[in-house]
Amino acid sequence: MGTVYAASDLTTGARVAVKVMRPELSGDERAVERFRREGAALAAVQHPTVVQILEIGESDGVLYLAMELLEGETLSARLSRAGPMSAEQLLPIVLGLCDGLGAAHRAGVIHRDIKPSNIHLPSPEALARAVRGGERAPVKLVDFGVARIAGLSKMTSSGLAIGTVRYMAPEQLTGSAIDERADIYALGVVLFEALSGEHPFERTAGDDPVGAILIGRATPLSSLRPDLPPSVTRVVHRAMARLATDRFASARELADAFRRAVLDPHAPLAGDGTAAEAAWRARLEVAPTVPAPVRALAAGGDAELDSHVRARAGASARKPYWLLLPLVTGLCLVPGLGGLGFWGCGTLMTEVQMDTGLRSVRQTVQATPDLRVFTADFDSLEELHEQDRVNLLAATAFNARVQEAMRSDGVLSPDEVAWIAEVARDIVAVGGEYDLDRYSRMTEGTRPAR
Repeated sequence: MGTVYAASDLTTGARVAVKVMRPELSGDERAVERFRREGAALAAVQHPTVVQILEIGESDGVLYLAMELLEGETLSARLSRAGPMSAEQLLPIVLGLCDGLGAAHRAGVIHRDIKPSNIHLPSPEALARAVRGGERAPVKLVDFGVARIAGLSKMTSSGLAIGTVRYMAPEQLTGSAIDERADIYALGVVLFEALSGEHPFERTAGDDPVGAILIGRATPLSSLRPDLPPSVTRVVHRAMARLATDRFASARELADAFRRAVLDPHAPLAGDGTAAEAAWRARLEVAPTVPAPVRALAAGGDAELDSHVRARAGASARKPYWLLLPLVTGLCLVPGLGGLGFWGCGTLMTEVQMDTGLRSVRQTVQATPDLRVFTADFDSLEELHEQDRVNLLAATAFNARVQEAMRSDGVLSPDEVAWIAEVARDIVAVGGEYDLDRYSRMTEGTRPAR
């Protein structure tokens, strides 16, 4: 999106960071919007834990942000270099992050992309002092480029997820309405990684990582770090609970709970003994009743779904399935279905994504003789799909690119069809198997300028 340079303020002589938008993106309205949004979000949140914005400007047609220059390393770099952290080492970081995140939320800003690479740590000496003193570390939260800001229009079309898949809350991943608890979820995933050195769904995802996130099928933190007090693992799992209502209501609440869990591990979790806490624990321990339509679907019964989505056999025509997305998502979000529910989520959603994307692009290709050169690319992708070899991440990446290309006017230009064919060829080249990293790379591509 941008290149960051270390520079000096010609007036004050102070060292600053200047983020310059890449020239090739200047004609992309979405990229420009994201760049400006980052400046607006930073200006809206004045807090020591949020990187300080000094100036938003444009020079010779190039957008730039002047910000404070950060020293040290990201949490991602720290974990790669030194491995998992102890709860005591992590505490000052959590306190600092929650302080800044709470300030952002009070200012009407939801970050939507909390992850280790967007968390900047101070020098090792400063961090060590914070650990010894049990105080907030001077961490910095960066990259507000996809933040949602109260009062500003949405950045994406309705129903399109935005952020980094590995850290998205289920409701964010499905493009549903979100609030600050989506950031609480992402921070919970970050805490899990910082303490264990692994992503919570790395061992449980199989070939359906999105489905694992949607149904909350995380590895128990205690199985990776049995030395951690149960109070700490409870806080982390509650922060990344599948349902937003089961998470901490605010960043302050999470910070207070984590502090108590680390400093007084035998104390009850905040809320223990209350009706709310009892309900939360019950949801963790007992699977809720599965609604009848979902039971029928899981059992292969006569739920009111098009037969082509429920099972391809016998289908003769492909129809739009946008109205099925809430029901499909509902199936994904029902725990207690075991392996069948998990499989059903991935299979149905893959079918929806592939059917919608292929139908949309084929209409343009068939109507435009010059574009039929791409027919073989989409034929190869459809053949792979018919062999059940395209996983959910690959299908979603394909349809996301189709929908992004059609976002402005619902029409595909020749350059946009070529852009979509690029991801189709990539999916075929890897045999239909996408992981989260490849999905992220393909969905972060820039739409060709018109």
